[in-house]
Amino acid sequence: MFLHQQQAAPQLIPTRFIWRYGGDQVFLCGSFTRWVDTVRMQTVEGSPGLYSCVVSLPPGYHQYKFIVDGEWRHDEAQACLPDPMGNVNNWIFVKSVESQNVQVPINFTPMSNSSKVNEVRGEEHKRSAPDGDMEMETSSSAQETSMLIIGDEVSFTRQKVAEFLSSHTAYELVPDSGKVIVLDTQLKIQTAFHALYEQGIPAAPLWDSVRRQICGMISASDFIDAINKIRVSSTKSQIFQELEAHTIATWRARKATQAPLKKLVWLSPEENLKNVALICLESNCSLIPIIAMGGKENKNDKNDMRLLHLVSLSGILSFLSRHFKSSMVAFPLLARPLDSLPIGTWQVSKDNKNGDKMQRISKVHTIRPTTKLTDALNLLLEANVSALPIVNDRGALVDIYARSDIIQLASTDYSAISFEDATVSDALGPGYRVKQTTPRVFVCTRQDSLRTVLETLALPGVRRIVVIEPESKCVEGIVSLMDVLSFLMSS
Repeated sequence: MFLHQQQAAPQLIPTRFIWRYGGDQVFLCGSFTRWVDTVRMQTVEGSPGLYSCVVSLPPGYHQYKFIVDGEWRHDEAQACLPDPMGNVNNWIFVKSVESQNVQVPINFTPMSNSSKVNEVRGEEHKRSAPDGDMEMETSSSAQETSMLIIGDEVSFTRQKVAEFLSSHTAYELVPDSGKVIVLDTQLKIQTAFHALYEQGIPAAPLWDSVRRQICGMISASDFIDAINKIRVSSTKSQIFQELEAHTIATWRARKATQAPLKKLVWLSPEENLKNVALICLESNCSLIPIIAMGGKENKNDKNDMRLLHLVSLSGILSFLSRHFKSSMVAFPLLARPLDSLPIGTWQVSKDNKNGDKMQRISKVHTIRPTTKLTDALNLLLEANVSALPIVNDRGALVDIYARSDIIQLASTDYSAISFEDATVSDALGPGYRVKQTTPRVFVCTRQDSLRTVLETLALPGVRRIVVIEPESKCVEGIVSLMDVLSFLMSS
């Protein structure tokens, strides 16, 4: 005899919908009817032109429209959202019975006296609805409601993202075909960075041929670190000779005498994507190798390491975007402007426009085309940032210099470089622009939606977006992959 637990029926909340603009026949249709079935709305006695109906809905977001005398209509006084086809739908967030007070964001501005009157009227409408029905609010109270439920929007979106990522594994990010570049620790440092440049990659796993295992990662940051350390102990003419003299193994051994080497962060292909994203964020790693360890008999055999792929924050976001692409419209949070959300690093503005926001307010470090390359490299390390916007004399954005751009030096004739005198413009050079097949810098404005930012960051090779003022092109902030995923994954 088998016993099984009966699943509880989904909670349904009676929700009242109202059409106030007349018509002979009015129907309600929405995502809760699969946009196929309709619900006939009834006239309200004593209120000409007013139609209403009550539909029991599960908690969460729902979209809907009205069909008035055969014509699809939406109520402009209610919260609206465009869908991918350009249509405009109304939306509603239905709260569960267990939900208590609405979460109010830190940057919520106290309402004026007139707003409070509208809010009270809205509550009176809710109380007047029989049997716990929720009546749709209109006019000014609708705007207040959309402001008040931002906490619920964030929680709902984060929950859906977490549920989706938890149901998929790192193995699903492994492409059907492709290549992974692995560098032997016996290679010269110069050769290693030539390889990164030729392959167009910012980092690569390291293979220890003595111990026969993946022992770490090498990236553009290591190249910057090596150059800075050699500059301290060598003359100008010896910098690149030192790079040619050291192997990766001897350089790592030298670093180990000064401080412990960073432990290799790696992932099992069975790891769920929620944990993968959290590991990337906690370890501050944008690339992590997926390694299958051992065989069927001993899955912990370190002598049998098979590198399958390099998982990246960009890959996770792209995977997420592909899944939600057709349903992004179901998340009103994604339609919110960027500057209304706690995402990214923002410059302190003169008029303090973002002083009461939840964003991380900080100095956005910028450089000029004439800035010395050595100063730019030092600033990247000291400020602990991955890129520096390049601005002109008016402060307008003209380009960007990222840590990975240091690899460009591998394409030049070392003997012809006066490293100490080279500028950022010299380091980028005309040849670098010829090699680029995608824009070097992606931009947005503070009024662009979160959805626009997500879709841009999901593009291959895009790791950050610079927020600019539309007219002056001055830098207002920076939003990175880590910023967005930190926001979506935060509990």
